[in-house]
Amino acid sequence: MKKRILAFILAVCTLTMMFSGCGKDTTNTPNNSDSGETKPVELTLFITNKNIVDGSYVKTEIEKATNTKLKFIQVPTKELDNKLNILLSSGERPDIIQCETVTMENQLLSSGILLPINKYWDNYPNIKNGRTEEIWEKMKYSDGNIYSIGINTQNPLSMIAYREDWLKKFGMEAPKTIDEYYEFAKKVALEDPDGNGKNDTFAFGGYQKIDNVWFDHIFGAFGALPNFWMERDGKLVNGSVDPKMKDALVFLNKLYKEGIIDPEFVTDDPKRWQAKVKAGTYGAGTTKIHIFDKNNWSNYYAPFKQAYPNGEHIVGTVLTGGCDNPVGIRRASDRGWVRTFISKDVAKNPEKLDAVMRLLDYLMSEEGNKFAQYGKEGEHYKMEGDKLVRLIDDKKTQELDINKFFIGNTVLFEHSSQELFDAFEHSKTISIADPTDGIFIKELTTIYPKLIEITNIRYIEMIIGEKPIDTGFDEFVKEWNSRGGDKLTEAINKAYAEKK
Repeated sequence: MKKRILAFILAVCTLTMMFSGCGKDTTNTPNNSDSGETKPVELTLFITNKNIVDGSYVKTEIEKATNTKLKFIQVPTKELDNKLNILLSSGERPDIIQCETVTMENQLLSSGILLPINKYWDNYPNIKNGRTEEIWEKMKYSDGNIYSIGINTQNPLSMIAYREDWLKKFGMEAPKTIDEYYEFAKKVALEDPDGNGKNDTFAFGGYQKIDNVWFDHIFGAFGALPNFWMERDGKLVNGSVDPKMKDALVFLNKLYKEGIIDPEFVTDDPKRWQAKVKAGTYGAGTTKIHIFDKNNWSNYYAPFKQAYPNGEHIVGTVLTGGCDNPVGIRRASDRGWVRTFISKDVAKNPEKLDAVMRLLDYLMSEEGNKFAQYGKEGEHYKMEGDKLVRLIDDKKTQELDINKFFIGNTVLFEHSSQELFDAFEHSKTISIADPTDGIFIKELTTIYPKLIEITNIRYIEMIIGEKPIDTGFDEFVKEWNSRGGDKLTEAINKAYAEKK
């Protein structure tokens, strides 16, 4: 009998050690047991493709720190939803799952296959303390649980900006009104500001959509943003069908016909657009805020300066004159542009559950987060006061898989220049948040994706002149409502009122 009691006590202590460390401090050491004495736990992760290589330096060190063996299924962003649907339909459930779209997020949340992270995080303080209460509140699902961890970063990561060197060349100030904008934008596109004798500069461009923020400085000047919810008199309305958008489309059509907008925005993809930004092709519009970092965050500033040694950018304000109440550019979700979920199947195995949680705990810790983004101090970077200085180039960074683990991390800017921080502060004054952030209803999955697609198609048709705006916009509004827009608006207002 005594032997049975002793065996029972030992079993309970073993389980307790798995989840609490039996009193051991796990804040700085995510693995609750000596990694040299236990076999690494194998975990499968379905993530956006960052080209993480098996056996790379960072991957190996993270595995050692968390006593895990990580198997990655890496998928290009545009294929993420489809590949995940196929994988889940086959009955396979990766231990950790990532998604980027609201559509897939809603599908996952309503599927019943996810682990409520908040029910287990008390023993993993870096997870629980890794976000503010305000952000966790936005991550909370309708059942009161939290199922995802988003990337934590500055918001927005876009900026209305102008080529300061070109403004000086034409003797102009940064535009404040839509008319002033037109005058400068026309010179940028049509008067050879770089003096190379070629017609190779434009005010701005984009890629295949008009709701990627790059058109927002124009739409916002007319008081609304397409595929974006806005509060009016206590009610939510979608900017796509706002009557003021007709005037915005007329103005954009004018810019397109005159060659002021890069015509390749219809066919460009993100990589081609980014290459043009870095090459200094654009000089008047919404662009990546990265271009302000003189310490070359994400390699924007250096290639731009190589193309234009004397080139610089200046921040812009919300343009007035298009309507009585102009708005700023859209902010991304405070829940992060990538969300990480855990399959509830891991709870069937206490060892695997602990491994998943301690992996996330490590990556969200100050130590693990900094290591994943910068590597090892003294070898890959050094500190000069409060400023971080990289000791390796971009090629070596890629080889080591540094700054590729976008799994629950907080994006660090310790290496960035003051100009970027100034731009971040300014961005807060020219951007607006989506009031539906944190609302989860089935209509956002069943109705809204098609409406987003239709908006992009119809708006582009009107901008490039394939459809007349006078009649085309009214026809679009009818189509938007007939395809469920009115039902979606009603459902989202109901959810919004309840969340308030």
